[in-house]
Amino acid sequence: MDEIFNLLIKKQLSPNQLYILYCIKHKIKTNDFINDALEVKRLQSTDWLEADMKLAGKAIILLQELESYFKNSKKKTSTTLMGDNFMENIDVYLDIFPKFKLPSGKYARSDKKNLENNFRWFFESHTYTWETVINATKTYVDEYEATGYKYMRTSQYFIRKQGSDKTYDSELANYCDMLLNGSDDPSQTHFKEKVV
Repeated sequence: MDEIFNLLIKKQLSPNQLYILYCIKHKIKTNDFINDALEVKRLQSTDWLEADMKLAGKAIILLQELESYFKNSKKKTSTTLMGDNFMENIDVYLDIFPKFKLPSGKYARSDKKNLENNFRWFFESHTYTWETVINATKTYVDEYEATGYKYMRTSQYFIRKQGSDKTYDSELANYCDMLLNGSDDPSQTHFKEKVV
C-alpha cells in the first residue's frame, strides 16, 4: 500500500484524482462524495486528461502499473497449478502407496488435503506432468516393496519434506528427474528450496 501512496505523491495525484482516472478508464459512474468537476479540471490542467475527457498517455501507463500490483497478488488455484482433474490424479497417486503402516510406524497413505497442499507446492516449484509423477511414484514404491518398505517415506513426505535447515526436499522431484534423464540412482540429484 505504501508503494501506491508514494507513487501518487511522486506523480502529484490525489487518491480522488486516481479514482476519477480509474472510473473513466473502466466507464464507471463516480460516487457523489467526490466533486467530479473540480477533480477533472485539475487532471486536465496537469495533463492527465485531455479536453475531450480521454485519458492521456501517462494516465494509461500509471493505471496499468497500479493494476499490475493487484494482478500479481492473486493466489493461484489448485486447478490452475495442477490441472482440472487434480483430485482424480491425487487419488491415483495415493492408490500406489500400500494401505498399511510402514516399518517406521507411520501410515503410508496421508490425508488427501495434506497431499493437495504438498502438490500445490510441488507444481509451483517443478514443471513435471502428472504422468511423470505417477510413473516416478510407481518406481519409488516398487523399489521399497522389495525391501519390505523399510525407510520408505509416506505419501506426503515423498512429495515434500522440511529438513532441520528449513529447506524442503522432494524425493518425488528426484525420482521424476531420474525417470526423465535415465539415471539409475535417484540420489544423484537433490532438489531443495530455502524457506525464509
